[in-house]
This record gives sequence, structure tokens and C-alpha cells, in this order.
Amino acid sequence: MNRRKVIKGLMALAGSASAGPLLAQDAAPSAIGAGSCRLISQDVTGPFHTEHYLEHSNLMEGQKGVPLTLNFNVRNVMTCKPLPGAKVLIWHANNEGHYSGVENIMLNADGTAQEGVLDLRNETFCRGMQTSDEQGRVQFVTSFPGWYFPRATHIHLKVYPPGFGEEATTQLYLHNENCDDAYATQHYRHRGPNPTRRKPGDESGLFSYDQGDLWLNIKKVRGGYEATHELGVIFYGGMFGELPDYYRKS
Repeated sequence: MNRRKVIKGLMALAGSASAGPLLAQDAAPSAIGAGSCRLISQDVTGPFHTEHYLEHSNLMEGQKGVPLTLNFNVRNVMTCKPLPGAKVLIWHANNEGHYSGVENIMLNADGTAQEGVLDLRNETFCRGMQTSDEQGRVQFVTSFPGWYFPRATHIHLKVYPPGFGEEATTQLYLHNENCDDAYATQHYRHRGPNPTRRKPGDESGLFSYDQGDLWLNIKKVRGGYEATHELGVIFYGGMFGELPDYYRKS
């Protein structure tokens, strides 16, 4: 899992828009309710996606910030069994609110643009890929995401099938109390708390009635934070897809 390999051409599988929902296992620590697998909200890819992701689990790469360990369990929604061989991609902002792999527009605290851009196209921090193991598990060690105007604090995520098919796309959001706690620490306090206090449903133009499942349930651990989240993917006929509402499980 820790080998570093540049993944090129992965995005040829599908376009940049979200092309299928994720779902959560209700019995998981990150989900709401109990009983069965069910869909959660999909979300848009966003403007900071690239075509190049290193296959590695430690995304810190010398970045300053509080460590955040993310444990994802990938499941086949049709069976709720672990899904090995899926590609899980994540990317998010560093403590300064900047993304690797792109040119960043420099913003003031009120959202007005500064002159020039910050070119981080040759950097790969806070951006990576893992392949799920036989138990459907992947783990990333990264830094707690920073904020940037006017977004609530979030992490982008995509899941690709073991074979050819469309990707599932979403964004996972961090509770304001977790953010306030992290942003009061050494490498964040100079920027202060995130002034944007939106909920996932306020952030996205894609609406669903399970938007609460987009929250990451983060707990404090020694040396940082940790979260576990279930990622189920729908695929049939070799493709991901969205089940009609009639088939959603309550």
C-alpha cells in the first residue's frame, strides 16, 4: 500500500462530473441509523481535481498541520460485502487552504483576490490514491484540511471500480467543532476559524435526503485525529450507476 506509483490515465474512465453516488453501511461508526446499506449523497468533483495521483497512504509530504488518519471501508452495495481492488482517491487543501497539483488563486479573508497565483503544479501533498485490500480497506494519513473562502472545510473523494466503469464522486465535510479545535493549534491559528459554517446540503447543487452521511465523524487520538467511514459503491453490468429512488433502502 505504501509503494509510490504515479497513476496516469485514470481519469480516462469518466468525466469530471460526479457519475454515481456513494453509500454508507448503517452499522458503521460514520453512518446514521442502523440496519442495512443505503445510499448517501453524491457531490460534484470540484475544480482542483488532476489526472495524476501517487499511490501511497502518507500524504503529509512535509506539510505543517495536525495529522488526520482516514480509514475507509469500501463495500459492494449489492451485497454489502467488502470490495477489494477499488481505487480510492482523495485530495484536499493544506493548512493554508492551498491545493497541490494546481495553480492557486490567492484570496484575502473576505474572498477578494490578491495579485498573482501560487503555482503548486509540481507538488503532490494532501493528494493520493489507495487500492482497497481483500477486506475493502484503505487508509490515508494526511493533515487536517485547511479552509478557503467561501467553502466549508471538506475533503474530495472518488472511488473507481476494480475494472472499467464510471467513478463515484463525493465530498466529505468536517464538523465545525472539529475545525475550531484544529484551527486553534499552532499551524492554523494565524488564519483563525473558518468563517463559512455551511452544511453539506448548503454547499452542493446535488440534493439528496441523506446528506447527513457526508459528515466525517472525527475523534481525537494521540497526536491528532482519526475518522472511519464506509464507502459503498453501486455497480452492475461492469459499470457504476445510480439506483432509482425506489430501490433506496431506508
